[in-house]
Amino acid sequence: MRGRKPLPTRLKVIQGNRGKRPLNLQEPQPDELTTAPPSELEDKLARKEWRRTIVPAIERRQITSADRVAAIAHCELWATWRSQLEAAAKHAHVVAAGKNQYPIPNPARGMANKTLGFLIKIDAELGLTPSSRSRVKVSESSSSDKLQKFLHA
Repeated sequence: MRGRKPLPTRLKVIQGNRGKRPLNLQEPQPDELTTAPPSELEDKLARKEWRRTIVPAIERRQITSADRVAAIAHCELWATWRSQLEAAAKHAHVVAAGKNQYPIPNPARGMANKTLGFLIKIDAELGLTPSSRSRVKVSESSSSDKLQKFLHA
């Protein structure tokens, strides 16, 4: 598929349908996601992150059951990133490696940076980054019965 990813109809309605294109009022509406941390989150820090970040997004219906895997991934990546930062902090930014002890960047920092990149990608998909949130504006000017029904579905 070419071009930008299409916005969900719910976001188009909230933004006021700036493009004035017909809205897909038959778009599937995923079920709500429970706010209890899923059993897959065994790490204490990941479960804490679920309550800190994901629960408020669930309550806003920003995250639904269709986003469950991405929400779990966010929490797991957060916990991994934090533990990698702790490991990296125990060593210098540059470490000696190999038989000749050549200086190289701390590999733990490289792993933490890579994990952070994955975390940012997941967060953008969930609408948790500043740039992904900046495109959403709440508009109360929607008066159509169909649109109101769609918003509260």
